[in-house]
Amino acid sequence: MNRIASVTKMYLRDKLSWIYMPWIILLLNLIIHLTIRFSIGGKDGMYTGGITSLYVYMLVIGMVALPQTFVFALGMGVRRKDYFAGTAMNFALISLSTSILILLFSLLEGWSGGWGVGLHFFRMPYWGDGTVIGQVTRNFVLLLHLFFLGFAISSVQRRYGWFGMIVFSGVISAVVSVLVISLNYYQWWGILFQWIAGITVSEWAGWLFALIVVYALASYAMLRKATV
Repeated sequence: MNRIASVTKMYLRDKLSWIYMPWIILLLNLIIHLTIRFSIGGKDGMYTGGITSLYVYMLVIGMVALPQTFVFALGMGVRRKDYFAGTAMNFALISLSTSILILLFSLLEGWSGGWGVGLHFFRMPYWGDGTVIGQVTRNFVLLLHLFFLGFAISSVQRRYGWFGMIVFSGVISAVVSVLVISLNYYQWWGILFQWIAGITVSEWAGWLFALIVVYALASYAMLRKATV
């Protein structure tokens, strides 16, 4: 347990990347949107989608976490399973704290009438509906999903090298292309959209959690055999 905690602390020593930078980017984005909103005026509610910059950042940092720390941690005598557990714990802590902050900012946004100009920045329609616990849980799952997705992509490169990444990207592109062609050929787009519209937000969170398990198992399996 001490080794796992040490790995988590190793990440959190880089406070700029893991704690400050995502919120610096997000708040700068908020200031830009507020400036635009003040300049154009208007009283109707406006959903910006600006919070997606935070989600993109979490995906990216999930991708860079492995190449920045894996070799160093193993060089310090950390076992691979402890490294993975400590990394997962760091992802979970950051996801939980970020989810709580998003909730607090969304509540402040609601109390202030959208920062006084009807701007909806932190609260997304559909995904941000429901109880307080539900909002925190869904954002926690979404953030954790993005972390592990980025980590799984980096694990492919660590295990199989850049050639493996090229093959992996090619396979994903081929699968997506076949799906798009099939949807066009059989005219299934309407059915697909109806199916998506029928999925509840809780069900989406459940699917994302299932993917987290897949990413975690795949990443761990690849890291066990990855060269240093």
